[in-house]
Amino acid sequence: MQRRAFVSTLGTTLLAPAVLIGCAEIGTGYDETDTPREEAVAWPAGRTRTALVLGSGGPRGFAHVGVLKALETQGIEPSLVIGASAGAIVGALYAARLSAREIEALALDLGVRQIADPAIWRPNRLIGRALQETIVNATKTARIEDLPRPFVAVAASVSGGKLVAFTKGHLGAAVRASAALPSMFLPVTVRGVLYEDGDMVSPVPIRVARKLGATRVVAVDVSAWVEDEPTQAYESWRKRDAERRAIITDEARDADYMLRIRLPYYAGASREYRENVIALGEQQTSVAVERIRAVFAGNV
Repeated sequence: MQRRAFVSTLGTTLLAPAVLIGCAEIGTGYDETDTPREEAVAWPAGRTRTALVLGSGGPRGFAHVGVLKALETQGIEPSLVIGASAGAIVGALYAARLSAREIEALALDLGVRQIADPAIWRPNRLIGRALQETIVNATKTARIEDLPRPFVAVAASVSGGKLVAFTKGHLGAAVRASAALPSMFLPVTVRGVLYEDGDMVSPVPIRVARKLGATRVVAVDVSAWVEDEPTQAYESWRKRDAERRAIITDEARDADYMLRIRLPYYAGASREYRENVIALGEQQTSVAVERIRAVFAGNV
């Protein structure tokens, strides 16, 4: 899908035997008391319960950085950030109160080694511990509840596709579970349950935001536009694009405003690609910024 070009690039890189050295995973990487879990959201006192939902999208998720740049410039700040997959990665950095410029710098400098740790017995899959540690190092925060902005990472159970909203516990592990794309990462075990990216369950988890108590929701969708599918696209791609679009369209009914960022159909991993989608995210959000402000102010 929209991640295919990125996955292909990583796959080629990971064929090098040297990369396999030191890739073994030992333990969870966090104390058992910090195991990610679902609990009620601690909404900021005295503030309207506004939620910004950042959807999944693989490398297309770099566009979320541009969205945050535009919102930050206008002084628009939600009470809660909810992220799915790529949206969870960007959302965690934002919840740590890194500036949009700082997040952009990290996004542009992100290297394969910061997310790529192949499993010895399944070398075509990544473990995800590298990403887990990258999140903690970048945010300087180990637990979700210690973030200065309330944050939720959404993942789906491998068996049954049940969504879970991690509101407490280890930040890196929660983001890792949310971003565990089945074709790329191994699933993540949390309290005996396997979790993965919920991209084909709820790409933009708006209803999760409502269940957590949000009274106003602005959601950001960076998935591929069906209208932009090239004629040579595989039928399997077309089918998954259509399925994803149907899920998002249905769930969008529960958002006060859905911002759909239009990006090139094919995704990539180059710095040029990242710069391009960040710029597109910023430009398109700037056009919609007054509508977003009005939603969060309760004027629509």
